[in-house]
Amino acid sequence: MTLFIEQCLNGLQFGLLLFMLAAGLTLVFGIMDLVNLAHGSLYMIGAYFAATLTAWTGSFLLGVAMALAGTLLVGMALEVVVMRRLYGRDHLDHVLATFGLILFFDETVRLIWGPAGLSLPLPSWLNAPVQILPGVYYSAYKLSIIIVSLAVAVGLYFLVMRTRVGMLIRAGASPGGRTRSITTATVTPTGI
Repeated sequence: MTLFIEQCLNGLQFGLLLFMLAAGLTLVFGIMDLVNLAHGSLYMIGAYFAATLTAWTGSFLLGVAMALAGTLLVGMALEVVVMRRLYGRDHLDHVLATFGLILFFDETVRLIWGPAGLSLPLPSWLNAPVQILPGVYYSAYKLSIIIVSLAVAVGLYFLVMRTRVGMLIRAGASPGGRTRSITTATVTPTGI
């Protein structure tokens, strides 16, 4: 029974990681009509930044915070240099260009960090097992991934379904929303 619960939690954790990747692709494609296959490369760059900066600073939280900032800068540069040239073009152009970016980032990582992966040493508070049921222990790190991913999912739901920004996102993502004026949409407190 313990193994079954642990495998269910592992499946939930993996599914939520896939949700995090898919949410970015879905929002970008839905709002901007841009097929960006290279968004996973930014996750890879962020992971390498986190491993490098954590080793450099000696602090897991500081390394992760700096990695987020560094990945944001890479993403902004990518937007200015490449993505802006793709707006309004055919989806095949998007696929070809962003697949090229995947190859570019893969080789860049190989040149800077080498062909072997890096390990990110976890702090002791994330490395310890947590008792979730009597006699059932689960990794604190994997549990934190589940909690953070669920928080992101709930946050995205409330952002998209319950705020004015979400109303604009939904209006821009709907087929009729691209042709009508957004100022004619009505906002109600429930977001419907």
